Amino acid sequence: MEKYLMGIDAGNTSSKVVIFDLYGKMIATAATPSMHFKRRGEGFEEFDVTELWNLISVCIKEAVEKAAVAPEQIAGVGVTSFGNGVVFLDKEGYAIAPGCFSQDYRANSIIEMYQREGTYEKINDIVKGTLFAGEPGPILRWYKENYREIYDQIGGILQFKDYIMYRLTNVFATDLNCFGGAFMVDMNTMDYSRELMDLYGIPELYDALPKLATEPTEIVGTVTKEASEITGLAEGTPVAAGMMDILACLVGAGATGEEVYTAVAGSWCINETHSDRIIPNASSNMPYLKKGEYLNCSYTGASGSNYEWFTRILGGTAKLEAQDRNLSQYAVLDELIEMVPIEKVKVFFSPFVAQPSIHMNAKANFFNIDMSTSYAEICYSVAEGVAFIHKHHIDFLRNAGLPVKEIRLTGGTAKSHVWNQIFANVLQVPIVGVDCEETGAQGVAIAAGIGAGVYKDYEDAFEKAVKVKEPVLPDDSTFPIYEKRYKEWCQLNEIMKTYWDEKSKG
Repeated sequence: MEKYLMGIDAGNTSSKVVIFDLYGKMIATAATPSMHFKRRGEGFEEFDVTELWNLISVCIKEAVEKAAVAPEQIAGVGVTSFGNGVVFLDKEGYAIAPGCFSQDYRANSIIEMYQREGTYEKINDIVKGTLFAGEPGPILRWYKENYREIYDQIGGILQFKDYIMYRLTNVFATDLNCFGGAFMVDMNTMDYSRELMDLYGIPELYDALPKLATEPTEIVGTVTKEASEITGLAEGTPVAAGMMDILACLVGAGATGEEVYTAVAGSWCINETHSDRIIPNASSNMPYLKKGEYLNCSYTGASGSNYEWFTRILGGTAKLEAQDRNLSQYAVLDELIEMVPIEKVKVFFSPFVAQPSIHMNAKANFFNIDMSTSYAEICYSVAEGVAFIHKHHIDFLRNAGLPVKEIRLTGGTAKSHVWNQIFANVLQVPIVGVDCEETGAQGVAIAAGIGAGVYKDYEDAFEKAVKVKEPVLPDDSTFPIYEKRYKEWCQLNEIMKTYWDEKSKG
């Protein structure tokens, strides 16, 4: 009987369920709509936990039906989701408050409090990263200070992917990569820490932490009878521990080689590689696939989401032209971006539509617009600005002594050859795409396949299931132009930091 694997990728904008054959071919997909709540306050980025699970369970059933395979043919299920944020459960396992997305920044005041108290650097030393407001610790402390009636009911803390696993298996568990990347683990011991919970100011929640699976491939449980009836999966189907979406994208892109980076140009601006070193001041040094190695990350909270905002708010001109020409809006935008002579561009875009960012109060901006500015130039500046924020992070990793010879680009913008070329030229490194539009789902499907025994190991899975495209090579004639423009872009951001500092003072 032919076997298949299911990957579930719950993102900030939508959640997707994908069924793959063992050779990486997508057999069926289904997706939920966005589930963002209307903001209840400054910095709130929330969703209905139970309703999003309900939508995902419908998508699971839809994908199984579309695939036209027997549920018993699905050898394993892997789950990933946006990292950080938090899901609050009571002692009976029911959601008691809206879930928080990773871009929630209500707890900026908590970060400032940690900094004043002198605990901020102590936390960073334990977790080997740079704490920001959208992580579980600060959010939970915010609830303790502001919504005590909710805080006192908390019996369980999960990331959203863990909640999906919980609903599938009735097992309260997470994985080391996900909770390590969410700064809930002491990276020296690779385990939970009462000292860390004390520093967060939430010591009473230590016993609310889930079982910690040490490997993404570990089978944490199997699909229950109740979940089987809801989703159409076969009762007893193995469910792997999975991993945070940024590691899932790296795995789905097969980017485990030496001097290979992964850039995820999705909702977040993720830039990562792996080594046996802790990189000081990195966004995160997460648990990796191999013991003794770390996923070295530099990131901020907005990459392709800048483009999503632009097309939604300012993309009307391209949308109308696309309708007239029977093309997609993105195809028209690609044409506009490609036609712009970069040596004549004056406009800059700061791609900070979401937090965390280069400053706690950073916001997106256009600079140097005048009466001669064309719509095409504005479109181009958005693409360039997104490439520049990736360069900001990739240069940090390079300067830390992590060489790069190739970048695997994933995320929505990776579908565009025009964007791939801009990235190659800005970063001065070959850009390699993957012949799979859902690399996060593929990554956790691979983990499930290893856990279920259909692949021997990651190398076996990559050889069978990961197909890379021809590299997009950088055009060295553009290097001087981009180097000059990047320097100016950095200067503008430094100037804006003075204004953003003033905003911090109220």
